[in-house]
Amino acid sequence: MIVRVDRRLVLAGALAMAVTPAAAQEKVTLRLAESLPQGHVIHELVAKPFMELVTKATNGQVTFQHYPAEQLGKAKDMAQLTVAGVADVSYIVPSYSSDKYPLTAVAELPGLFETDCQGSLAFYKISHNGGILESKEFGPNQLRPLVTIALPAYQILLATSREVKSAKDLEGLKMRTTGGAMDLMMRSIGGVPVRMAAPEIYESLTRGTLDGIIFSYQSSVSYDFGKILKSGTEGLNFGTAIFTYSIGENKFRSLPENVRKALVEAGEQTTREGCKRFEDGEKAAAEKIKSQGMKIINFSDADKKLFDTAFKAVADDWVKDINKRGKPGTEVFKAFTEALSANH
Repeated sequence: MIVRVDRRLVLAGALAMAVTPAAAQEKVTLRLAESLPQGHVIHELVAKPFMELVTKATNGQVTFQHYPAEQLGKAKDMAQLTVAGVADVSYIVPSYSSDKYPLTAVAELPGLFETDCQGSLAFYKISHNGGILESKEFGPNQLRPLVTIALPAYQILLATSREVKSAKDLEGLKMRTTGGAMDLMMRSIGGVPVRMAAPEIYESLTRGTLDGIIFSYQSSVSYDFGKILKSGTEGLNFGTAIFTYSIGENKFRSLPENVRKALVEAGEQTTREGCKRFEDGEKAAAEKIKSQGMKIINFSDADKKLFDTAFKAVADDWVKDINKRGKPGTEVFKAFTEALSANH
């Protein structure tokens, strides 16, 4: 029996086989959005190395378009804008959207960890590979974190001329916070939390709308706060802020498999290397700001014990509040502290 083969079908199949490898190498351009100003330390130590790793891993298949300084949207809106596809990969502080990401604030509680890498890697563990934050928070919100970094332990940095010698002197001061756990911490020591995104801080400090900030020294240098800061703490842990570079889940799934793999692997490597860069840079940043005239506040041992007690109460209150909202506060706190112990 003679079987006739349609030459057009053979040709179409051959073309399909020829096109498939090429399609896998189709050029991909990703829009990376930040609220950060051009040259900010976070971009230089985290975003820039991340982009370079992805481009290298894909042999130039993936390139990035950089949109700094809120060009694609306000800092507080970046999580939602990224999920919506306005940006592809974005610098996102989850606590800026604490209504949608309340559980992430567990990593911002004061006094829980000693080093940036301890906190960053613990947060990475519970937000990836089936971790509780992936299943209970990022996944349901259709956001996929790639890089997760805990900033160096935040200090109290004041632009007011009020002299602060004891914990009691902090009472009533209007202090910028990122929301969530930091609000609880500030109230626990008598301050007045004012939730505000970083790009709005400078003007508020110069106008007196804020008395001070809970912030890292490196970020303060990037925003040029040093010349207006009059006093601040050193070596304490008033909490921190977690930031991520994240991608919308729909965008992530639309990318070729090799690109997805490169993004995930570059994200983990950048987390591990980026947190160490921050540890190394914080001391130098503190010295720079002190050289600009900022004086160190030296609290007594009694005040430090007062802070420790307040911080433990903050953690307890945070867990209770999250539980009351029908979310797994106890489980998230347990998972994070266990991850911290594993990374200690």
